[in-house]
Amino acid sequence: MYELKSVGNRSDDYDDCDSTRESKILDMEEGESIKKGDIYTKKVSISSSNFFVGNNKSTSNGEKKMKQISDSKTFKRKVTTKDIVNCPKEYHANFISMFLFIIGSAFFRFPILYVAGCIIFAIASAMCLYSNLISAMYVKNKKKKEFYGFLCYIAGCAIFILGSVYCCFKDDYFAVITFILGSFYFLVGAIFFLYNFNLRNIKGVKYQIVIVYMSNLFGGLIFTVASIMFFYEHLYNYACYLYVGGSILFTLGTWFDYIIHVRNTF
Repeated sequence: MYELKSVGNRSDDYDDCDSTRESKILDMEEGESIKKGDIYTKKVSISSSNFFVGNNKSTSNGEKKMKQISDSKTFKRKVTTKDIVNCPKEYHANFISMFLFIIGSAFFRFPILYVAGCIIFAIASAMCLYSNLISAMYVKNKKKKEFYGFLCYIAGCAIFILGSVYCCFKDDYFAVITFILGSFYFLVGAIFFLYNFNLRNIKGVKYQIVIVYMSNLFGGLIFTVASIMFFYEHLYNYACYLYVGGSILFTLGTWFDYIIHVRNTF
């Protein structure tokens, strides 16, 4: 808005003719000021009404920069132990289950600990199923692709529970098939999540989110390959090592899930 300057009374310094001439000049100046004000008002009105995208270019860029600064501050927030503890239960269940997968996978390597590893795997799968079930219910009507991804995770966990319990009593082809199917569902679930990526705007995606998606993708891929290797006795030890590596990737993904949740919530 233009600021109108006050005009002093000059009738004491000028005669009537001069006064009349002065008033005409003032009227003309006021007219030009009002005209300019009208033009300015119209421009503001058009810009605020968003009739022309070009008129909002600077405003849009400013808003984008402000949003980027805000997002940057949010994702640079320091995460404390208290923040992690205050996360929802499903986050804790998911993280603990992935850590148990590491232990169970390591136990598979030693015959004396094999059954214990199967039990640990069953417990971890049950906790993972609970976590993904809660998450699926949350995004059911919001994000379809993520919902389908969680459904695949749930199916994979359920098959893992079946296979882990079965392996406590028998070690045959059916046991291996259950682990292949479970791992395959994990892989497909991760692929569903990848569909959320806009490759044209990949630079705008926070690196924490990329780490979560990539950890789940490669973790599922490694699990699938390792499960197939269980068919070959001479590759059994290598398969166990791959399971440990895949579990570590899953654990890494769940840790960054914590970070993302904290920085977006608290």
